[in-house]
Amino acid sequence: MSNTVFHGNIALSSFKGVGAAYSFKNTTDVKGESKVTTVKVEVKEKQGTIVSWGANNDYPQQVLKAVKKNGSAASGLRFLRKAHYGNGLVLMKKGVTEDGKHDHKIIDEETVPAIAEFFERSQMPRFWKETIADLEWWSIAFPEYILSNDFSQINRVKRQQAAWCRFEEVNPANGLIENIYISQKFGSGASVSPDSEYVSKVAVIDSYWSAEQVREYCKANKIYNFVRPVFYPLIDEAYYPEAEWHAVTKSGWLEVANSVPEFKMNMFKNQVTIKFLIEVDEKYFENIYRENWLAFKPEERLQKRTELVDSINAHLASEKNAGKSIQSMMYTDDKGVQQSTIKITAIDDKFKDGSYLPEAEAANSEVLFALGVDPSLIGAGIPGGKLGAGSGSDKSAAFNILSALFKTNRETTLEIFDFIRAYNGWERTIKAIFENTILTTLDKNPTGSQKTT
Repeated sequence: MSNTVFHGNIALSSFKGVGAAYSFKNTTDVKGESKVTTVKVEVKEKQGTIVSWGANNDYPQQVLKAVKKNGSAASGLRFLRKAHYGNGLVLMKKGVTEDGKHDHKIIDEETVPAIAEFFERSQMPRFWKETIADLEWWSIAFPEYILSNDFSQINRVKRQQAAWCRFEEVNPANGLIENIYISQKFGSGASVSPDSEYVSKVAVIDSYWSAEQVREYCKANKIYNFVRPVFYPLIDEAYYPEAEWHAVTKSGWLEVANSVPEFKMNMFKNQVTIKFLIEVDEKYFENIYRENWLAFKPEERLQKRTELVDSINAHLASEKNAGKSIQSMMYTDDKGVQQSTIKITAIDDKFKDGSYLPEAEAANSEVLFALGVDPSLIGAGIPGGKLGAGSGSDKSAAFNILSALFKTNRETTLEIFDFIRAYNGWERTIKAIFENTILTTLDKNPTGSQKTT
C-alpha cells in the first residue's frame, strides 16, 4: 500500500491575526507513477500531538461567539446553508440522446434498494444539512464512515461537528495525518489532553485516495471507522482552512457591527435626557406675590418656585398641549429695556435618532459582502439607513446568480456520495445532485419559481 498525505489545511492564527501557514505533500511510490514533491510542515501551535486551531485552540469558538451577536452574519450564513441545500438531494441517471445531447433523468431512490437503505440508516437529509453547515462556516467538514466487519461496504456515514475536531500532527515517518481528536471541550479555554476521557480518537484517511486504496488500507490496519475530510480549495493552508468570509473577523468589521448596539444600549441607559432649560427671574415672584414674597420663609419660596417650574414643565411635555403658547411676564430693567421674567431654551439632543447607524450600516454591508450574500436577499436595511430591502427583480436576479455559483460548493459536498458509491459498488451512472429553485416573474410562471437540476 502506498502512502500519501492528507491534503488538509492549516490556519495558525488567533481570532484577530493570522500566523504562518504551510501546505505539504508526502512522497508516494505508486507503481507506474512518478513521486510527488515533499514539503515539510512546521507546526508552531499545538497542544501535545494535537494541532491547535488558532493560537489558543479556540478559533471556531471565538468566531461563533462573535457571529451569534450579529444578525447580518447569522442571517447571511443561514441563507447560504439553505441556498446550498436547495430543494434537497436527488438522484439522477446520466444519459445521452442519439444526437449526443445530455439526457439526464431523475430517479426515485426507492428504485435502487441499496442506496435507499443506506440513506435511511444514515438519515441522509439531516447529514447533508449538517455537513453543509460545516462547509459554509469553516470550509471543511468531517464525515465519519463506518465499515462492515469484512471491510467490503460502508454501512453508514455520520457527521462530526467541525468546530469540535482537531488534527493530530503529521507523522514524520510516513507523512500521514493518522488521526483526528473530537471533543466538545476544545475551545473551552483549558488545555485538553488527547488521553482525556472527553476526547475521542478517530483514524483519518487521505481525501485523495481512491475507494480501493482506502479499503486495502483499512484492511491492513484493522480500521473499521474513519474520517475522510472534505474541504473547499486550499490557498495557503496545511491543516485547518480559513474561510474567505472570516476576513470580517480579522479586519474588525464584525466587531464594529457588534459594538454599535452595545454602545447605543449603554447610551440609552446612562444618558440624562433634558429637553428644556427653564430660567425664572426673581422679579416674577416679586410682581406676583408683592409684599408677601419678602415675608415668605425660605422653604415657602422654594415651594413656589418648584410649583411654577412643574406647571411649565407639564405644559411643555403634555401631548394635549402640543402647539399651544405659553404666557410670560415682562418688566423694564434699569436701562429701560424690557426683559422677560421667564426664559425657556430648548436643549439640542446630541444623541439624535440615527447616530452611529451609518457605521452599523457600513459594517453590516462588509459582513454581507464577505459572505457573498446580496443584502436584498435577506431584506437588509436599517431605520434611516440607505441599505434598502431591494425590489422583487433585484431579489430574483441575486438569488439566481447565487444559486448558479453554488456549483463548486455542491461538488465538494457531493464528494461524499461519490466516494460511498465507488466504495459500495453502486451503479456509476447514478449521480447525486442538489435540486435548484430558479425564481422567475409571475408573467412567465404563475408560481414565480421553477425547479432545475
